[in-house]
Amino acid sequence: MEIRQVYETELASVLDLIDEYDRDLSPRPADEELQRIFGSILHSGGVVGAITDDGMVGTCTVNICANLSWSGRPYAIIENVIVSKAYRKQGIGHAILRYAAEFAQQAGCYKVVLITCSKVPLDTHVLRVFRF
Repeated sequence: MEIRQVYETELASVLDLIDEYDRDLSPRPADEELQRIFGSILHSGGVVGAITDDGMVGTCTVNICANLSWSGRPYAIIENVIVSKAYRKQGIGHAILRYAAEFAQQAGCYKVVLITCSKVPLDTHVLRVFRF
């Protein structure tokens, strides 16, 4: 398995994984909008993918956020962590998160925030903060 940044040509695979997430499906952005969104994400972080011989089996988004405190060091938000149903419970999610945290640390972030649990009310989402 390889964990790395996702290429624009792999966005359909990322969207396929998002569609596996246990929620109501939402319409996909048009191709031009998808390219604009991906470019924006790349400008402020990246999309991580776990790739096997079967294709992309996991993903997450890392957003690097500018910050005025901590001597201007940014922080990162990890969101949209998804592992394909057929590949869960194999450590892929942990590997994706390790990669994302290392990516954030290399970007100079002083902390990483992981937000999970979209099926619960907003005020009870799980929020984990990891400081470097």
